[in-house]
Amino acid sequence: MSYRSLALILISILVLGETGLALWRYLPIPVSTASVFSFPPAAVNFGKPGKFAKAIDMYGADRGAEWKSTSPDGPRLTVFYFEWDEIKMGPKLELVEHSPGRCNVAAGFKLQEIFTPRTFEDPGQPPLVFDATHFTDPSGRSVYMFKLAWIQGLGSRELREGARRLDRAGNAFLRHQGAARVLQAGVFEAHDADHAWQTFRTQVLDHLEW
Repeated sequence: MSYRSLALILISILVLGETGLALWRYLPIPVSTASVFSFPPAAVNFGKPGKFAKAIDMYGADRGAEWKSTSPDGPRLTVFYFEWDEIKMGPKLELVEHSPGRCNVAAGFKLQEIFTPRTFEDPGQPPLVFDATHFTDPSGRSVYMFKLAWIQGLGSRELREGARRLDRAGNAFLRHQGAARVLQAGVFEAHDADHAWQTFRTQVLDHLEW
């Protein structure tokens, strides 16, 4: 085979590959029909975001709300809840770009410890994996943070920068569309991380609806 023939074959393969990739990228993406959760106590505040409107805009969410509560045994909770109706996967996803450490430190919190992620399982539903951290707020009070970024049909997404690099590469070739959620809670005045997680479970996670 001559060099000219080989070159023509290679060029043809390249053109066909690029054409196929372009067609693949622009084909309709079916919307996921997997289960989706909501947090009704916060959802009742949709439509009256007040100062929380800035956070909704920063995330590019369709809706969002802040919800506060005090558990019977003392700890206080502040919950941020965001919803997206449909989101397409891609190398850059806004809902995972706001890492717990970076955003809270920017708000004046001091990072004390990063824990192993915590997992909540509701029978019959996919597990929810929360990034877990310990901060002190600008007043010096202890705050345990739990944060989840979640996509319908795919589940929990990575929030830590190192792990997200691998996700970005994979997302470039992943064709998926579905609803999305971000759920974050700060638990104040808990005895320790386990107490904070139990408070978060009973006050928030046990009230999720699928």
